[in-house]
Parts: sequence; C-alpha cells; structure tokens
Amino acid sequence: MKLLIAEDAATSRMMLEEWVKEWGYEPVIAEDGAMAWDYLNQSPIETIPRLLLVDWMMPNMDGLELCQHIKNHEKFPFIYVILLTSKNAKEDIITGLDAGADDFLSKPIQPEELRSRLNVGNRILGYQQQLLELDEQKNKFLGMAAHDLRNPLSSIMGFSLLLLDTPLEESSRREFLNIIHKASREMLVTVNELLDISVIESGQFDLRLEQQDIAQLLQDHIHLNSLNAQQKNIQIQQQGIESLTMRCDPQRLGQVIDNLLINALKFSPKDSCIIVSLEQFANMIEVSVQDEGPGIPEEEQKYLFGEFATLKHQDVDQDAGHDKRTGLGLAIVKKILAAHQGHVGVASKSGHGSRFYFRLPLD
Repeated sequence: MKLLIAEDAATSRMMLEEWVKEWGYEPVIAEDGAMAWDYLNQSPIETIPRLLLVDWMMPNMDGLELCQHIKNHEKFPFIYVILLTSKNAKEDIITGLDAGADDFLSKPIQPEELRSRLNVGNRILGYQQQLLELDEQKNKFLGMAAHDLRNPLSSIMGFSLLLLDTPLEESSRREFLNIIHKASREMLVTVNELLDISVIESGQFDLRLEQQDIAQLLQDHIHLNSLNAQQKNIQIQQQGIESLTMRCDPQRLGQVIDNLLINALKFSPKDSCIIVSLEQFANMIEVSVQDEGPGIPEEEQKYLFGEFATLKHQDVDQDAGHDKRTGLGLAIVKKILAAHQGHVGVASKSGHGSRFYFRLPLD
C-alpha cells in the first residue's frame, strides 16, 4: 500500500521512510507540501496514496494548507491524513483537525504509536471502501428492481388498455388476460424478494419450526410447479427416500424448493427431464435438483449465491429472454438455509446441465 510522506527535515524523513518500509508500506517521498500536492495532482486517481504523513511546518506549502487542498479537491478519493507536529496545545490540535487532518501525532514520533495510528487509518479506509461498495450495490439493485417492475407494468398497462378500448374475440381476451396475470405474478415475485431480503438483513428473520415430512414437501412443490413444466413438456421426477421427517420451517424451505425448481424449469429445454432427489448421509439430508439445461460456466458459479447475481448465459425459456431479474433469489435461498444451519451448492459444466443441492442437519 502506498503511503505519502511529506516532511522537509531530511533526518525525520529518512526515519519515517525506514519505519513504514518495515511495516510493509510503499513510501512516496515529498520534501515539502508543494511537492506532495504536485504528486497527488499528477497521479491517476486509482494510484493516489490513501495514507499521508504530513509535517505541519514546511516551506512553500505547510501541512495545514496541504490538508485543506486535499479535503477541498472533489475528485480525490478519501485520503487519511496524519498531521505530524511539535505543537501539542489543544488549540493547535483543533486547528489541525479543522484544516482537514484526520489524526494528530506529536513529535518526537514514537514508532509503535505511529504504527498504531496507521493501523487505525487502514481500518477507516477499509470501512470507507465497504460503504462505497454498499452504495454501488444499492444503486445497482435499485436500477435492476426498477427494470424488473417497469417491464411487467408496461405489459399490464398496454394489454389492459386493449381490453378496455378494443372489441376482441374471447380467445384474444383470454390471451391478453393470461399475459396480464403472468406480468402481475412476476411483479409479486420481485416485491416478495425485496421484502424477504429486507427482513433477513434487518435481523428480524425468525423461523417457525415444526415437524415436516421433507419427501411430502418436495412432492407438494413439484405439483405446484407442474403446470409450468407441462407448458414445456418437461417431466419432473422425484427420487430417493420416500418419507423423512425433520424439524424445519416448511414455508421457508418450500420457498427454497420453489426457487430451485423455477430456475431448473427456466433453463431447461423443452421435452427434457428434471430429477429431484432426497438422500440421507449420516445425520445430514441432501435435496438436489438436476436439470438438462445449458449449464453454468465455472467462472460464474462463485457469484451465484451473492446478492444481485444474475446469469450471463442464454436463457432457453424464449418467453423470458435473458435473465435480468434482481438476482436475489439464490441469495435468499442461501440465507434461509443458513438459518437452518444448512448450506447450498451447485455442480455444473457448460453444456451438461446443472445440479443444485442443499444439505440440512437432522439434529
């Protein structure tokens, strides 16, 4: 990590440089504030040092003026500045902090104290980077959610206007109503995902545990998805253990099963087969959903269960086009299973289908 040292005293400058090198930093040296300011201005934004050690008293441009320039420069990323000085009165500390310094260290500098102050700066830079990433995720999420809601809304508005203003045969009316129903269902899924992730992230996610036959739960949700399977002439076969009872939240676990089945149907070609299996290994159960779809490239698999993850490969469901939904489904699946002390995984190769599975402890 780069660290800029702005110090006019050669002895102090060399001492600081030696210390920070020992601590793993890459020092950049400036003999006064003007030289430090020129270096920052001429550096590409992505290579600007994020940690600065700045002496207060320097020729040409002192440390206070350098701090003010840095904090007033809108294009700079957040830079953590530690002001070094022999001044130690409260008024001096206030002056330095008001000028834009983030920390204040009195001379003579003790190496262990300096190292601790730099560690604090690194932590703050890390927190700031996390906030930036969260803000970027939020903006990405809002854009995707708006897209997910806008498209079905446009369909609902367009086809409802046709129904209101145009004389239609019964077959056309039913077709348009089916389109409106499908668009409404898509919107409901998006809204439910938004509510689910909001509840989970708020820490208010509680499971309602009860004894449940997992094989029966699988059968029930296979039946719920059978109409979608029939539309593509896809067979869903249930294999493995015929009855296995465990303590779980059946509604939430059903949500997991539905998500895996919907994805399998979405990415499976017509006239194919989906196999749903239930197995027991010692004190663990495994439920898997195997499809005959296009598979998932290995480089994409590590992102599947993160929030806002979507697949880049072609969706074989021609009615759906590319998968552009918010990508919260599998992230919610992962969190539901984690709440059950379980986990989810995938085994897939491009061109060879995908096998999504989850495992739960029986205890």
